[in-house]
Order: sequence, then C-alpha cells, then structure tokens
Amino acid sequence: MSMLRAIATITAALVIGLSALGGAATASSGGTGYPAGQCTAYVASQLPWIPSDWENADLWLIDARRSGFTTISGADVVAVHPGDVAVIAAGAQTRNGKASDDGHVGIVTAVDQSVGTVTLSSENWPEGDTQPRSLTFATSDIDGYIVPPAGAAMTT
Repeated sequence: MSMLRAIATITAALVIGLSALGGAATASSGGTGYPAGQCTAYVASQLPWIPSDWENADLWLIDARRSGFTTISGADVVAVHPGDVAVIAAGAQTRNGKASDDGHVGIVTAVDQSVGTVTLSSENWPEGDTQPRSLTFATSDIDGYIVPPAGAAMTT
C-alpha cells in the first residue's frame, strides 16, 4: 500500500469515527467555490485538493481529467481506496434512491468487494439534507472515482 493510500485510509477511518460520535464537520461554502449545503461543497470542504472551479457533481470526472487528476472507472472497484472521491451520474437510480439532475459526489470511506458495495461520506442525499452522513451504495451505482494527488490529505 502506498503512503498516500495509507494516510487516506487512516484519515477516512477518523472521519467515520467522528461521524459515529456526532462530530462530523458541517459543510459551508467556506471558500470552496461551491454552494453551501451541496455535496460538492461538503467534499471540497473535506478535501482541500479539490479545485474550486469544477462544475456540477456529474461533471467532476471530466473536470478532474482536464485538471490532470487520475480517475478510475466505476467498474474498476479493485483500484478504489478510502479517500477517493466517488461520482454518481445525474439522475442515476441507486439503491438509495435517485441522484439529482446534477449528480452526486462523496468521499469513499470503505469498499467491500465481497458484496460489491462502497460507503461514502457525503451531504445533500437525499436532496435537501444538510447533514453529513454515511451511505452505502452498490459499486454499480458509481460512475467513477477521482484519486487524490500524491501527498493529499483530508481536512481534520
């Protein structure tokens, strides 16, 4: 396991621990460049390496590639690790309901290849929910993933 993946795994575990204790951070635009209360603002507030000029969540994979980030196909779940950003397509029907017309993004906190699930820390799912929460999706629900750059970390 690379050093970046080890740091991301440890940090993601800390985030889940804080969530379980009710200490999860609340999202605000706080200079992220994204509207407060949206999944994009939450992810950008937790991951300072996310640029402030990406578009709606469903376009983050395209924006990430254009910005030089490594992306992973949703089908390539063996390459996914905690700390990666999951992107759900606009209007996708998932096990947790339908994604908004702008798609959805969340931070991967766990991957269970044996049952084909990925757990995300996110906000605004369902639409209008302004509290960060942990949700588990089928790996087939995920359009793709954005890999953090070398040396990146989550906000603590």
